[in-house]
Amino acid sequence: MEPLLGVKIGCLFALLALTLVCGLIPICFKWFQIEGATGRHRRVLSLLGCISAGVFLGAGFMHMTAEALEGIESEIQKFVMPNRE
Repeated sequence: MEPLLGVKIGCLFALLALTLVCGLIPICFKWFQIEGATGRHRRVLSLLGCISAGVFLGAGFMHMTAEALEGIESEIQKFVMPNRE
């Protein structure tokens, strides 16, 4: 096994572990549980949920837009090239 491949695999597992730990931390706090949230806390949780949903939607649309523009550009090139002759 190449040394660089070992480093990549190690980084992959480290990133996975870090993501899991950081993602599961809020479960430990009663403040982040909807049943335990009251008044202002509920509003903050709702706002955080909306922000995270916006981030995921924005990332998804940005990813799809890049692929769509690439496809459109190739189709335009197919259409424009025969007409130039």
